[in-house]
Amino acid sequence: MLFLLMAATSPLYDLHAIGAYVTGIVVTVVYGAALVVALVIGARRRGPNFTAEGQLKRLDGLELAESATAGGPSAVADVHRHQYAISAAAARGADGLRALLVPDAGSWLGLRSDVAVYLLTAGRFYHVGRLSDHAQVGWQGVLDELRAAGRYAVVPAEVTGVERAFKVDVRLEGLRVGEAGVVA
Repeated sequence: MLFLLMAATSPLYDLHAIGAYVTGIVVTVVYGAALVVALVIGARRRGPNFTAEGQLKRLDGLELAESATAGGPSAVADVHRHQYAISAAAARGADGLRALLVPDAGSWLGLRSDVAVYLLTAGRFYHVGRLSDHAQVGWQGVLDELRAAGRYAVVPAEVTGVERAFKVDVRLEGLRVGEAGVVA
């Protein structure tokens, strides 16, 4: 509409200005189409349980691989952004929390691809942060192998702190992949 208004009010001899507007509109449409295609391909690549950005939508259909042993704690990063989710998970799962680790879970505007941490309680899940950079370097390969096999690691977790100053620790030392891609 704006293009028609500009074309009608500009002098006919100023064809360069009209060409610039047409070029701008074409470039905008091409970029918009590329964005839509990228989002659709990303959603199909990750499957129906995840958003195009890699965030978990639902648990049904996911094959969860439980870690058998617990080791030393590893702190979860970015918990300050998820205090209400941590509070809700702690209230529902006081008898022992488990954390689901989802690799390749980037944020909408972020350029990095992190390992998202979700607390599991009674059939619900709560996004509570991401693995710290140190833990992610050490465990990214194992988690990627599991994801390639269609499985996602579940490890013991613990919420510490009170009154919206919560922290979450996960136990990663028992996590390893056997010959058949099984977490032991």
